[in-house]
Parts: sequence; C-alpha cells; structure tokens
Amino acid sequence: MPKARKDINALTDAELDDYIHALDILRQRSELNEEDPTGYAFQASLHNGSAGPCEHGSDLFLPWHRAHLHYFEKLLQEADPPRTQNVTVPYWDWISEQTPEKFPLAFKKPGLKSPRSSAAAELPPDTLEIVTKTTNQKEFAGYPDGDPFGDAGRLESGPHDTMHGYYIGGAMANPSRAAEDAIYFSFHSFIDLMWAEWQHRNGTPPLTSPDHVLRGFTSQPKNKVSDFTSTADLDYEYEYTDRLKAAFAVPVPPPLPLPLSLLATEPLTPLDEGADLVTELRDKEVVQLRFAVPETQGKRLVVRLDELKVPNTGTYMLRGFLHPSEVPFHPDGEFTRRFAVGYVTLWRAHPHMHHDHDGPPVAHHPASRTARFDVTSTLNSLETNGADLAFTLQFIPAPSPTGLPPHPVPPLDEVELEDVRMEVYS
Repeated sequence: MPKARKDINALTDAELDDYIHALDILRQRSELNEEDPTGYAFQASLHNGSAGPCEHGSDLFLPWHRAHLHYFEKLLQEADPPRTQNVTVPYWDWISEQTPEKFPLAFKKPGLKSPRSSAAAELPPDTLEIVTKTTNQKEFAGYPDGDPFGDAGRLESGPHDTMHGYYIGGAMANPSRAAEDAIYFSFHSFIDLMWAEWQHRNGTPPLTSPDHVLRGFTSQPKNKVSDFTSTADLDYEYEYTDRLKAAFAVPVPPPLPLPLSLLATEPLTPLDEGADLVTELRDKEVVQLRFAVPETQGKRLVVRLDELKVPNTGTYMLRGFLHPSEVPFHPDGEFTRRFAVGYVTLWRAHPHMHHDHDGPPVAHHPASRTARFDVTSTLNSLETNGADLAFTLQFIPAPSPTGLPPHPVPPLDEVELEDVRMEVYS
C-alpha cells in the first residue's frame, strides 16, 4: 500500500519528531562529508547547485521536482529504520492562510526553523482556480522546450514563483539556496499534490517530453519524465484534510477545444504617443497601452508579452489590467476586482550553469519568458460600447528575503521585453 504524505499540521507529535530525526541524520552525514550523496547538503545541491540543478520554465518543472522529492523521501525512510521507515515528506497546504502564524507552527521547531520573511504578505489569489479550472496540460504544467506557444506553465509562473520571492523569503527567495531551508520540501510536496490532483481531475493525460532524462538523476533506476507520471507507482499518495477536500470539491470544467487557431494579432503601443514601452515602465513602474477591440471575432482574446527577461538581481511581478482609458489607474481593491486580468512573477535567475553532453555550459533557467493575460472575460464584462480601452502593466518588486523593502533598489533596470501583442484565437 502506498505511504501517505500528510498535511504538516495534521502530523502527530511522534510523526513530526520522526521526520525531523530523519532530516537530522541526513544533515549529520553532510557534516562528515559534504559530498556524501545521501546527505542533506548534496540533496539540496541537486536543486541549488552543480549536482543538478533543477528544471524551471518548461514542462520538466513538475516531473523534476517530483523526482527530487521521491529520492529524498527514500533517503529519509532509510535513515534510521524501523523508526524512519514510514516517514514521508509532509505537505504545507498554502492555499489558505495559516493561523495564528504566517507559517505552520511546525516550522518553528528545531530542525525545521530557518530565517524567513516575517512581513505580512498575501497568498497567490489564483492557485485553486489554476488547479480546478485549467484543463490544458501545457497551460497548467509547462511547454516542451522550443514550443512556440510558451514555456512555464501557470502553476509555476504564478503561485510557485510568487511564494518563493514574495511570501516565504529567506533562502527560498534565491533559487541557488532554496533547498537549504527544509520548508522547500514541504512547499514542493504541495506543488506535487496539486499536480496529482490536476492529473486525477483531467484523466492523467500522457506527459509531454516523456523520454527526457532528468538531470541529477541519470544514475537512478527511474530517471525519465515518464517514470514520474503516477504517485502510486512511486509508492506514495496524498492524504487530504477536510479543508482540502472541500477546496477541490468543484466540478471539472469541459476542456477547451484544441488546438486553438490564431486568427489575428497586432502590437499594443503606449497611450503616450512616441513613448517607449520599456522606458516608460522603468521610469513610472506603470505603462498604459492602447487597446482596440479587434474587428476579428474570436472565442479567446489574449495579451502576450514576448521575451520577458528573467532578472538576475531580484524578483518582480507584472500585473495586468484592462479598463476604460478614462478610468484612472489605481490598484486598490475595487479597481483590481473589476479590471485585473492576471499577473506573472519573474523569480530571479539561477547563477549556476550546467553542461548538456559535450556542449558548452548553458543557463540553468531560461533567460526569458513568455507571459499571457487572458482578457476575454474582463472584456466581455466591460460593455465597452465603443469606449477607448487601456491595457496597463504594473511593476511590483519583491521585498528583500527578510520581508523589508527591496534593497538596494528594485530591479527596474532589468525589465526588458521584446513587445506586447494582442492575439485573437478561434
């Protein structure tokens, strides 16, 4: 019978102690030999450094992290049997606010405690919607390398990247240090739970890039994307709390007809004639673009940001709004409720390089991203009647890892993108 991964708040005292005990044994191994592949430091470096590093910005993101959790969990179980033989990585359910603290109280215990952001922060508002309403696998989980339609999926480029840079902070704010903090494993256990839930809801479609060998795991018996399709085949399953059962107890929407056909596309230009899009965004942290309702009628209308640079010095978010141009931009609750069309978070780039076969070293993360804002429902709700519209992008820098204001300056000089286009799909 598969072992159960439980909510960290639902563990008994004995279960939590056994988990921390197993973690401590792995840490002790690293103190004796930092290169010990069964030690915590080496396992963290699979994500953080040259032993891997991790996969981001494509359809490999979810399978790679499932593999990382799987092999880490096996080491925990083998750390000190029989005491640790049933240990699993507990998940942290971050769909809902924790009480009375920002993080589960377990993460204040020795063995799980680590410096993190103490500042109040909002949880990503769209996590549950992404899991329960997105039916296209690529849109949810990511696109194969070289796919012209995109790169990172919605779960990664939205909630995942936002939690790392805006909510958790500490080592987790930096991709080259994230797994130093044990909260990384519980955070990604919940990412994996949401993927498993999405698979269940959508009939477990065949994974894209099934034969791709996951770096860092080439010597392991399971190392291909297809090996990490099913949690049951990996000897674990998720035990839902009543709160989680209620959150996921919504019907699966009918899948969108695919493939979508691009009917028309046109660039969006700043409302201020002659202004440069990037310069204005850097100078004002807001840029407003002229948005004309297209003559071509389609079922889906998307605003696409091309070649959006992944920053090297810090994390930032771009929020999108579609609104009548005579309505002044003011990102308060009412304006956001009526006109927000989504966001994309650019988690800072990973400094490590990796080698593919005998070729030159290449960047760990993609150097740029594609972002899309589906404006269909907002446009339909506006009842424009010929009114002029604006598409507004707002720049929001992440706080420092401690939760203090960005230091020394927001990465405004790193905001780069090729263009912004409106796309009409059938």
